[in-house]
Amino acid sequence: MKSREIARRYAEALYDLGYADGLVAAIEAAYGDVVAAIEATPDAVRFLDHPLVPRVRKIAFLDAAFPDLPEYLRNLFRLLVRNRRAGYIRAVYEEFCSLHRIRARIARVKVTTAKPLTPQDRKRLTDHLAAALGSQVELEERVEPSLLGGVRLEIDDKVIDGTLRARLARLRAALAG
Repeated sequence: MKSREIARRYAEALYDLGYADGLVAAIEAAYGDVVAAIEATPDAVRFLDHPLVPRVRKIAFLDAAFPDLPEYLRNLFRLLVRNRRAGYIRAVYEEFCSLHRIRARIARVKVTTAKPLTPQDRKRLTDHLAAALGSQVELEERVEPSLLGGVRLEIDDKVIDGTLRARLARLRAALAG
């Protein structure tokens, strides 16, 4: 998709600048705050996306709404607005985060359990996955009581379903023939 390629180019430029100065984590945190604030305000999204709003007003809005932004982000937002790509703010952020995880060798794993993980279980799971994947692990936890027990892991495109519900379904299929 063309828009994803455009977002990736901006994200790569931002990442390279931030990496050179050791500011990747700070940029990611500040950028995440901006995206959350913009998306929490539907009027802000409409304002930034509206083609009839002058670019000068959009830049002034972003400067006033986020006065403490790191200079790299301020420049990125101004560039996006000047190039009529203010609608790409979220897409660039997503690409930036993805690029950061790839280059820092961080695997994002979605873990779904029937009840919340204890701190000991979380650490044991994280350590095991880090050893198996050869990278740092960032867990995104979800609780789904209908699973009955066990764990379902989603790592990139792969799903490892070790839940009791899945085991019972496999047993049912095996018994049915």
